[in-house]
Amino acid sequence: MDTRWFYDFIALVEMGSFTQAAEYRNSSQAAFSRRIQSFEQWAGAKLIDRSVYPVELTLEGKKLYRNTLDMTGYLEDMRAELSPIRAHQPVRIALTYALATSHLAGWWRQWSDGQDIACITTVGNILEATSAFTSGSVDILISYSYPLLPPFKLDDGIYERLAIGTETLAPYASPKLLRQSRFSFPGTAEQPVPLLLYSRQSYFYKVVKHITDSSGKVLQYKTTFESEMSSTLSGAAQQGLGVAWLTDASVMQEGAHDLERLDTQYGDAWSGSIDVVAFLAQDNRRRPVRRIWEAIARDSAAAPGG
Repeated sequence: MDTRWFYDFIALVEMGSFTQAAEYRNSSQAAFSRRIQSFEQWAGAKLIDRSVYPVELTLEGKKLYRNTLDMTGYLEDMRAELSPIRAHQPVRIALTYALATSHLAGWWRQWSDGQDIACITTVGNILEATSAFTSGSVDILISYSYPLLPPFKLDDGIYERLAIGTETLAPYASPKLLRQSRFSFPGTAEQPVPLLLYSRQSYFYKVVKHITDSSGKVLQYKTTFESEMSSTLSGAAQQGLGVAWLTDASVMQEGAHDLERLDTQYGDAWSGSIDVVAFLAQDNRRRPVRRIWEAIARDSAAAPGG
């Protein structure tokens, strides 16, 4: 038995594609497929239905998947207990870079409220954070979720969910760009908007596309910069390289306060409300985790609309 097989199996289930899962696991597709086959041989059953795309679990695969999540959780708990900060009862949180840099410190001050509980973070894009959570590598997931286009589906019978805030995803540009450029938002064929675009594989690419496709108007643009990271696009916007759709958290980051929102005269046509949500596995009964989760629940209930 190779413990890597657990994480390979989880990545394949979450992504539904051998190619994407192999890339996420920093492996060639051939080597990744061999490890999945070895896992199936060890289990004594076919776990993956390869005849459909995205791939699906067989009945045996569904049974083993839940146990695999539990097993990786146990392994991570054991490692946490042996870590140098075990006396501080660490709670592991996965979240996006923008939420980590803009909100987490303030949230943690409220949630921990002087308790001797340490916070260990795993920061990445939405897919990476979600994979860390479902694999059992972290206790709590904090992520964005656009109501009309959820980034993932987590079983309500397995995971608890709390809404902890709402942000707006809207187009921003630097005053310098607006002074020096001749385009007017949302652009024309002759003077298109210089667009700072999210990479196609990123969740925010899909959200921005949904917003622009639903606006009732045509966004005339030319791509000048592309990245999956909102912080990178925020930095590019600050340098006057183009227009970026950014969340409130991204605009709160250092240096981004001077960016101007471009859609105010159009109402909500070019922007969208996006939820900030937290998840916890129902069977995670670690006492420090439950204390933090109860504090998150109190804050969620006290928030407007909670």
